[in-house]
Formats: sequence, structure tokens, C-alpha cells
Amino acid sequence: MLPTQITDPRRWITPEPLNVAPQLIGLPLATPQRRAMAMAVDLAVVALLSGVSGFWLVGGLLLVVLQLNSQRGGRTRWRMVAGWTFAALLALLAFQEAMDQWQHRGGRAPAPAVAAWDADDDSDIADAADMPASSASAAARPSDAQRIARLEAALAEARRPLSTREQLDRWLDSVGASFGWGFVYFSLLPAWWGGQTLGKKLFGLQIVELTGQPMTVMRCLKRYGGYAAGMATGGLGFLQLIWDPNRQGIQDRTAHTVVVDRRAASRPVSVQPDPER
Repeated sequence: MLPTQITDPRRWITPEPLNVAPQLIGLPLATPQRRAMAMAVDLAVVALLSGVSGFWLVGGLLLVVLQLNSQRGGRTRWRMVAGWTFAALLALLAFQEAMDQWQHRGGRAPAPAVAAWDADDDSDIADAADMPASSASAAARPSDAQRIARLEAALAEARRPLSTREQLDRWLDSVGASFGWGFVYFSLLPAWWGGQTLGKKLFGLQIVELTGQPMTVMRCLKRYGGYAAGMATGGLGFLQLIWDPNRQGIQDRTAHTVVVDRRAASRPVSVQPDPER
């Protein structure tokens, strides 16, 4: 007989709950098209967040680590408040990054080197204004030539094509930031927001665990790991939801979840009692 004081279930093989909660039977499943549109919104948000400073990313990763041992989930009041606050913060950061990128592409944001040289030139002009008229006139002429030379050098530096190493460094930074923000986004927000992300909230979709258990951070991380498995299969794991009877992609299979459409009508299903019971 095993000692009664040993209660850690991770020491032995235990049965996995494969049954489906009765309250989930008959719920409408989300169509692949709506899931794709919701995922497009989520990926756009994560792409914008990849340009946000590392301070916010480190804070999000710390929150994930702190929440890993929590088995609570669902729609408790504090979790819904935390979910709305977190979603609003992410939306604000993504909007700010989108505005910064729009201003940069529109030519409104000067290059840092040009801005610094303009400040130096302004200080030179201010110093020249304190001189007598004859001295100021003599000092202004070389300042103009120097400013033109600096601007030409800044333009040449901005137009210089990036080397292979610089392009690789930028790509690695972008991929690392995108992966980190995806780690934070797809693990915290569904756990705190009742199985929804910004995209799923927008299209009325929800992730539910098939046994009726709440969406915890650990379960969301399993689902996020399914995304990596789907990319490793060349996208075939994602296409699985097209022919799967419960429209489960590889990420749903990994976390034992489905995505339901909260805006569609449920189908009444009569559950027959088990005659052996």
C-alpha cells in the first residue's frame, strides 16, 4: 500500500479527464472564417506590441511567471477587472505604437542624428544672436554651410542600405519581441478574460475547456504551445479545424479546448442516461 502522506498526483500515472461537460453539449462552434478573422486581429496587436519598449514586456513576462501556479480561472470579478485593465493597456500600447509608426512613415519624425544636429545649429544661432551685428554676420555664413553638410551627411546615412548583419539583428529583435509578446498576450488575456482575446471579443468567440474547467494561465500556455506545433507542421495543424468534428486545431487538441460562437444559437441536445448506472 502506498503511504497516505504522499499526495502529489504527479508521481504516478493518473487518468486524463476526456469527458465533455454536459453544459457544453450543443454549443455552437466558431467557423474557421470567424476564427481566422479573430486571429488576424490578435496577430496585428502582437505585431504592434513588438515595437514597444522592453520594460512592458518584462513586466508581462513576470506576470505570466507569477500566475503559473494559479489554478483559478473563469469569470470571477477580480479576474474580469484584471482582464479589462490588461486588455485596455495592450490596446493603448498598440495604438501608441501604430501612431508612432504612422508618423515615422509620414516623414514627421526626423532622424535622431538630424534632430541632434538641428539642436546644435539652434544653439549656434542663439550664440550668434548675442554677438555684434558684424560678428554675427560673419559667424552665420560658416554655420549655414556646416548645417548643409550635416544634413547631407544625415540623409546619406539614412539612405545607406543595411548590411546583412544589421538586417539579421533587426529581424531577430523583432522575432524575439513578437514571440515574447505573444507569450504574454495569449497566456494572460484568455485566463483573465474568460477565454477571450481582443480578436475573439470583437467577433463574439470564446475558448472553453471541454470538461468545463476554467481557462488558467497554464492551460493557455499549452494552447500557445500548440501554435508552435502548428507552425512546425507547416500550418497543417491549423487547417485541421476544417475537417475535425469539433473544429479543433492542433492548439485545441493540445489544451483540450474548443472555440465556441457566443452569438449563435445553441442546439438543444437531449442527453440519454447511461443504462449501466
